[in-house]
Amino acid sequence: MSLEEQWVATEDRLLHETESLGGLLGQLRDRVSSGLIGDEEWGKILERARGLPVTMGAFPFGFELLMHESRPGADFGASLVGGSQSAAFFEKRSKTKDADPATAGVAWLLKETEPESAPLRRIAGRKMLLEYDVDQIPSGEFPDPGIFLYPADQVLAGDGSDQRLHELRIVADAVASATNRRLNEAEHRQIDQVFLAMNPNTSVRAVGAFPSRAREIRLTATGFRKADEVGEFLKRTNWPGQHSAVTSTVSHLEEREAFAYVGIHYDVAENGVGPTLGLSFFAKEGQWLKDVRHWTPLIDSIREEQLAVPEKLSELVAWSSGSEPLSGKSGSFVLVRGIHHIKFTLVDDRVEQVKAYIFLLLLAWPLTG
Repeated sequence: MSLEEQWVATEDRLLHETESLGGLLGQLRDRVSSGLIGDEEWGKILERARGLPVTMGAFPFGFELLMHESRPGADFGASLVGGSQSAAFFEKRSKTKDADPATAGVAWLLKETEPESAPLRRIAGRKMLLEYDVDQIPSGEFPDPGIFLYPADQVLAGDGSDQRLHELRIVADAVASATNRRLNEAEHRQIDQVFLAMNPNTSVRAVGAFPSRAREIRLTATGFRKADEVGEFLKRTNWPGQHSAVTSTVSHLEEREAFAYVGIHYDVAENGVGPTLGLSFFAKEGQWLKDVRHWTPLIDSIREEQLAVPEKLSELVAWSSGSEPLSGKSGSFVLVRGIHHIKFTLVDDRVEQVKAYIFLLLLAWPLTG
């Protein structure tokens, strides 16, 4: 059974389980420690997810955990793939009178990536991520989600070519349009400069925007394997913070062999890259790791540097338990839990935040026809 066939089968089965993604999450509460996401915070996530189709549980979804604070808050993210029943939900809702701008934007992207010959589909594929701000948002308020597209590895490799520069503009313009914006020439130039500062061993792996936040495009360049590579990139992009502090942080983790590669997140506006820098650490080449042992060197380093709450780090280790059987109304599923990446947020010369991005994946069982 192919991955696409597995998704189709899982979506079909989930329709018999509950009425929404929020309902599905409610059944998984005992898998998520209250030390990572508190009861009140969990209730807000369920409230937000009740407006989403249960079929989205057939694709990776998960939480952005605050590891640097004792407060057990979290944000929520879910994947969407064109051609799925989940995608049809957004397309149908976008045609209703009370459709919100985010739903309309998602439906527009799905339409733009539908033709096999469409440039946007060739560059970014048919997968997107919706990131929902939940933490510290008043109950009952639902800001429009961030919308992210994910070009495959090396599709937007930093080779400086005019073709790939043009393709990056296509993706950035699409994300802007989906979030009810239009990039001006100054914004285009700044995005171009970030791309031209890359090297061929790195690539743009995510382009997104948060319509409820500042007018910025978030670019993620990945494939950095050495601290020196990170430092050189920061210089070429004129990041306004303390470069030496960043390279020192990455160098320490490099010596511990705590990561396979690093992703750099920039918020790009018409006046350049913003002062906030995101550094995402990936433990292996694959991004959906269910074995926590891959993360031990990084987690141990974070603990030693006192960058996160020790109790939360212990809960994170316990969370990443691999695969387990799960019984449902329609039969058996496999539930996969793991860590996607761990992100440091730096401002100037200090690490201000440490976040863990954890995922869940449900698969209808058996996995073969």
